[in-house]
Amino acid sequence: MRGNHVPLRTCVACHTKGAQRDFVRITRQANSELAVGTSREVGGRGAYLCRRMECFETAIERGSLERSLKGSGTKDSQAELLAWASKEFTSPSGV
Repeated sequence: MRGNHVPLRTCVACHTKGAQRDFVRITRQANSELAVGTSREVGGRGAYLCRRMECFETAIERGSLERSLKGSGTKDSQAELLAWASKEFTSPSGV
């Protein structure tokens, strides 16, 4: 008997593999705005990040999010993404 299929995803920042539900999906809209969703609820080209602030910061600083989305988001949308992540996730250093 087969078990249920669990979709696997990879974080574009740290390259950790895991179940899709363990990641946050970031999409780039046609107007170059970045949107946050947990699955395919938000349309557009998507990339997955771990639920850690470090991964959000790394993905933007190193350009891995930009490469995965095949285009950059606006500076404002990147700032909004970091602000959202800082509210959702706490950094281990307490910052």
